[in-house]
Amino acid sequence: MKRNFMNPSRMLRLMLPLLLLSLCACGKAVKTRIDTRQVTDMAGRKLTVPTDIKRVYSTRPGSVVLYAVAPDLMVNRSLWITDGSEKFMSEAYLKLPFADGSAEEIIKLHPDLIISWFNINPKSIEEADRLSAKTGVPVFMVDMDMKRYTQSFATMGDLLGRKEQTDRMIRYVETWLTPLFDKAGQIPDSRKKRVYYAEGGMGLNTDPSGSFHSEVIDLVGGTNVAKVQLLSGKGMSAVSMEQLLKWNPDVVIVWTGMGPELTTYRNISGDPLWAKLPAVREHRIYQIPCKPFGWFDRPPGTNRILGAIWLANLLYPEVYHIDYERAVKEYFSLFFHRELSDAELQEVLNPLSSVGGSQAHIENKPKGDDETSR
Repeated sequence: MKRNFMNPSRMLRLMLPLLLLSLCACGKAVKTRIDTRQVTDMAGRKLTVPTDIKRVYSTRPGSVVLYAVAPDLMVNRSLWITDGSEKFMSEAYLKLPFADGSAEEIIKLHPDLIISWFNINPKSIEEADRLSAKTGVPVFMVDMDMKRYTQSFATMGDLLGRKEQTDRMIRYVETWLTPLFDKAGQIPDSRKKRVYYAEGGMGLNTDPSGSFHSEVIDLVGGTNVAKVQLLSGKGMSAVSMEQLLKWNPDVVIVWTGMGPELTTYRNISGDPLWAKLPAVREHRIYQIPCKPFGWFDRPPGTNRILGAIWLANLLYPEVYHIDYERAVKEYFSLFFHRELSDAELQEVLNPLSSVGGSQAHIENKPKGDDETSR
């Protein structure tokens, strides 16, 4: 009997679709085996996330709080670190790739979840939805309002399975931060210190009351003298020296400047025009601590807790009676996972010591306008 043998190439053509279908079916089976759960973020958005979250991408302000809650889950860095501050952060964190918002960058990092730590409003909700659509990754929104930190921390603890850590963070807020807010409301207007927040390379940029960049001033009972337009995003409304002389603040506080040179403080301290301002002439000008990140702003993350403690102690030591050094040490231990030596404590509390100056005087060596938004 004559046997018909099928041509091998024809056989392969017939079998290939079956093989592809089989592989697709296997792939789908793997995906369906991933356990998921339903969660609700602080914007009220319902999301489906993995039951066991292992990789988390965070936007800028949220990077600080995610480092406190679960540094081992982080897949990116998104923050500029003040020069000389690397020693305060873990080696694992410093080795993370730098990525700051690009959908393409996020996709390459394969996160299970994106944390968006920001003001919650229709615009930010729309942006979160858009980012999730671009990346295919759920975006969980957490409120950055300082008066809601306890709720924000509790939400993140439940989401990431780190309730023990976030409970400790909540206790810290209730011990050190909430009492500041309570006492601030008791300071009469007649006793409130008038504060100018000097930003930008020459100090002639600022943010008014109502901006999250300058929120700490209001929360500890100061009066923000800036009467300028509130700019969304990075802020930094421009002002003139004439305006500043009219406002005549009691105290000038200076942003972190750029790195160890503290450019902004140098430029203000050495400028004869600034010397016309009584607060500068009488040495009521103070550099905001900036290690490992600015304590006041940029990023407007949980580092602002330190900024609130610092400013409250600076403006009203007789009202708040803060054990300042203890509060700072405890914060570093809990939020930065770093035990400070006594020498390191003095280093972070006295930013001008690294450039050979004092809080009142510093040699003027302007480095130009190096402002940035962080």
